[in-house]
Parts: sequence; C-alpha cells; structure tokens
Amino acid sequence: MCKNSIFRFGLLAVLTFTAVVPANGQRRRGGPPAAPRLEDLPRRPMDTIATADPETKVIIFSNNTWEYYRPSLERMDDLPVYRNNWDTASVFSYRNIELNDLPSVIELRMIDSISQFCCPVQGKVLSKYGPRRRRSHNGIDVPMKVGEPVLAAFDGKVRYSRYNTGGFGNLVIIRHPNGLETWHAHLSKLNVEVGDYVKTGQVIGYVGATGRAYGPHLHFEVRYCDQSFDPEHLFDFEKGMLKYQTFALERSYFNIHSRASDELDEEEWEDQEIANTLLAEADDSTTIRAAQPKPAGSGPVYHIVRKGDILGRIALRYGTTITKICQLNGIDRNGILRLGQRLRVK
Repeated sequence: MCKNSIFRFGLLAVLTFTAVVPANGQRRRGGPPAAPRLEDLPRRPMDTIATADPETKVIIFSNNTWEYYRPSLERMDDLPVYRNNWDTASVFSYRNIELNDLPSVIELRMIDSISQFCCPVQGKVLSKYGPRRRRSHNGIDVPMKVGEPVLAAFDGKVRYSRYNTGGFGNLVIIRHPNGLETWHAHLSKLNVEVGDYVKTGQVIGYVGATGRAYGPHLHFEVRYCDQSFDPEHLFDFEKGMLKYQTFALERSYFNIHSRASDELDEEEWEDQEIANTLLAEADDSTTIRAAQPKPAGSGPVYHIVRKGDILGRIALRYGTTITKICQLNGIDRNGILRLGQRLRVK
C-alpha cells in the first residue's frame, strides 16, 4: 500500500470517527461525544494487500479492521468432506459410522509436494499412543514451553475450536481434504475459529496446560471417521518430518495396541528409520520411499495379492512406486487386483 493510500485511509478513518453520534442524534451535554465502538462504524472494504502466499490476501476495512481473503480455499465448501458429518459442537461427528463399516485398507493421499506439510511441533515424544493404566491414550504428548506456537500440519478447515470440558482443555480439530482429522489439545490460547480455512504452517494456537494436563505440552491425535491411530505412523516429531506421501491406513491400526514402533518390528524392516526423501515428482511418484525390507535375492521380486491389498500398500512394503509396479506388470493403476494375483514389484 503506497503512502498516499495510507494517508487517505487514515484521513477517512478520522472523518468517520468524528462524524459518528449517538443513535438518538444528540450529543451528550457537558462533554465530548462518547467514543464510538468499532462494530458500530461503517465497514466497507478499502484496500487489498498481497501476502507471501499467492492464495491469501488481506482486506482492509474502513473501521480499521482487517481479515484474510482466500477465494481458492472457500471454493472447498462444496466438497463432501466439509459437508457430510460436519459437527462443530461435538468432538465426535461420525456417530453413524462404525469401525467395521470402514474398508480393510484406506489409501490416504497426504501431500503432492513437501511444501504441503509442516510438523505441528518438533520435539521428543514423552508419552506414546497406547494403553495408559486403565485408560487409552489416543494420541502422543510432546512437552513444550507455554506459548510456543502450534502449526497446522496440512491445509484444512477448522471443525472444532473451543474449551473442552472432557479433559482436552482448549482444543482445535482440523479436518483435511483427504478426510483425516488432526486434534490439538491443552492449548493456552486458540488462534482460529470454527469454519476457518487454514494453510499448512499457519499458527492455530499456542502450547499450554489447560484441561487435564500434567504440565505444558501438546497432546496430538490423528483420526479417521472418529477412529484414532498412532500419529507416529505418519510423523517423525523429533525430526519434524512426514513419513509418507501416500499412506496405506489399515483398519488394524485403529486398535489401541497397534503402535508404529510395534508395527515396524512385526514387518522386520532392516532399517527402523523411514527415509524422508521424496522420490522425483517427474517419475509420477505416489509414495515416499520406505525403509527397505531384507533383500530376497538378486533376481526379480514378486508379491502374491492377498485380501485387503492395494497398490499403495504393496508399493510402500517393497520401497517402490505404484507407477513402477504398473509398468512392470502392464496393468492400470485404477484396475482391480485379484486374490492370488502374482505381481512383479522389482
């Protein structure tokens, strides 16, 4: 905004303030008129300011207020994910869907590029997902200092933002375009409202110890259709990294005893760390390369299709891509896999 625009805006604001009088049209006797409230002043758009994000602009209004304008995000209102089972008063919104109603494997597209992810906080996980004495701990806890910012992991829309009396304290729930929800609890302050569209990396609140909390920390959960699973399947909180570009979410992961570390042990990965280097996007990759299983020999490697298998999960298991599997077998990525089908994966 140029200096002349600022001057004109400031002059208009001054004139607006001096012109406002009480509703009855009379000034108070014996003193200056009462100061008008911002909400009582005319609110007309005056100027638009660009931001670093090309999809986000700031609108300045005549009553000295402003707001974000994100036309590309607001068009997402028509998506079924933001219309169906959208409850802003309760933490749970899928009461009509049971665990057994979900498919055995759900293929979740997480990101198309690494810029579409930001770790909510970065630090060591103190309390992991799983049973805790006689209760279930449906997320992870990362100790932080009071007031440290909590960031949106992905683009999404705020479904819940209020103080929760069930123990979460100040809680923000964001639903993302792939149907995944991220929960952020015990916040000292909320920085978003219900219905807000948020961008990756946007500050949605600040670390605190509200609700049932032993000290300042972020309690973080990931849920799909209200069913929780271990966030460490997806995130490396110490490194601040996302583990998968496409994630094969198995129904068995919704078991409170199914932890990411346990799953790695069962799969017998040679390397317990998940590689975080994206495969070249020019190769039409759909996954981040997973840790490699123990080599099965120098020749071609095959996989026999079992119940619940999808190309995304098979690609993750063998550290390859859906595109490569389709090329090796001459099949279409949207085709139907047959039980017992023999697929070359390498």
